[in-house]
Amino acid sequence: MINIYDLEEFAPSFFKIADKSGNLTAFEFNRAQKHVHARLEEQLLLLGYVRANILKGRQQGISTYISGRFFHKSLTIPGTQAFILTHMGDATRSLFAMTKRYNHNLPAGLAPKPDKDNENQLLFNKLNSGYRVGTAGSKEIGRSMTNQLMHLSEYAFYDNHIEIKRGIEQTVADIAGTEKIKESTANG
Repeated sequence: MINIYDLEEFAPSFFKIADKSGNLTAFEFNRAQKHVHARLEEQLLLLGYVRANILKGRQQGISTYISGRFFHKSLTIPGTQAFILTHMGDATRSLFAMTKRYNHNLPAGLAPKPDKDNENQLLFNKLNSGYRVGTAGSKEIGRSMTNQLMHLSEYAFYDNHIEIKRGIEQTVADIAGTEKIKESTANG
């Protein structure tokens, strides 16, 4: 019996990713993803929340892992709002396409049908949960939101770090169960 609350069991059983050839395959964690997962889970157990800065190599699947982690939490923890911010529009669309693929390939009945499913959000009213994406650049992005999970993807490539810190980053309170993950390849 699969423990649906355990991401390591849930992901390979229910999430589909596109492999390097573009074929759909089960989401089995690779070595880098296992390492990041273990560190984040250790921090969550120790502190009750996650605050992580991840310097990553290209094509290691860290953004794929974080999007799966946050989507899983949005499905299994009612009241969870996730927000993903990327450095450019193409990256936003690509990351959100992964999340939509997770959702669209779930077995019928495993999760409710989203009440909103558009270019930048998946909202599940029955769960009071949601998953939103945006692109860095607007000083006002996300100011009116409250989020429990935040993924700042390719953070080193943002042009407006101060505005992001004063705005969207403040939508995640420093309380138990929240996660704020900044990840990036090196810029320089």
